[in-house]
Amino acid sequence: MINPFREYAQYYDLLYRDKDYARETEFIVQLFDRWVAKPAEQIKVLDLACGTGRHAQELTRLGYHVEGSDISGDMVAVANEESSKQGLNIRYYNESFQSCDRIALKYDAVIIMFSAINYLTDYRDFSKSMQNIRALLGDGGVLIFDFWNGNAVINDFSPVRIKRVDGDGHSVMRISTTVLDKISQIATIKFDFMLMQSKKVVHEFSEVHSIRYFFPQEMMDLLIANGFDLIHRCPFLDPNGTIDSSDWNLTYVVRPI
Repeated sequence: MINPFREYAQYYDLLYRDKDYARETEFIVQLFDRWVAKPAEQIKVLDLACGTGRHAQELTRLGYHVEGSDISGDMVAVANEESSKQGLNIRYYNESFQSCDRIALKYDAVIIMFSAINYLTDYRDFSKSMQNIRALLGDGGVLIFDFWNGNAVINDFSPVRIKRVDGDGHSVMRISTTVLDKISQIATIKFDFMLMQSKKVVHEFSEVHSIRYFFPQEMMDLLIANGFDLIHRCPFLDPNGTIDSSDWNLTYVVRPI
């Protein structure tokens, strides 16, 4: 798996400044309360594919013992800097799904948020990653992740999306162009970025991300084939809800068999 985040990391938090990390963390905590039989101060969490560390930081403030890991060294650098600013003692690793076994620690919960598992486009990568995650989980540990629901992706994806946000003296525009391969179940997304100052473009760059979408039963079968048992599933942010084909993000809670 190639690191898909390079220059993007510098503008990631600005582009997602409207993302409700507090609400998402509350959702994660509700799942912990149901499926991890320990008080918060005793729960060890690994935020895998942690990005800039925003979920890890929110959980740490709530009393959980959290570490993070991401394939992107640029993202990890941002996470370290922000955690330091906030006075939060969070250790971050620069490891991918396929190399996270090098962490060699045990956790009560591994979380993979923001549909990062969809970057596992190849079955061999998926299987190796699940093997590594199994090794990271202690007795009774759970894996919690969300992913793109193929039913919703096929019906509702946007071929072109434009997002512009204003920062300190500059603006960032991101144009996302998405092409679906319905046979391989891969969404290829080309991000074109423009950094503007005083209404002038001062820097441009592009990145291409390959995302695999999964269908609900397909994901269950993949998990069983790789030694995990589904113990709960729900729409993202709705722990008591029933999944529907129109739900774009589905959340699964699984445990090693």
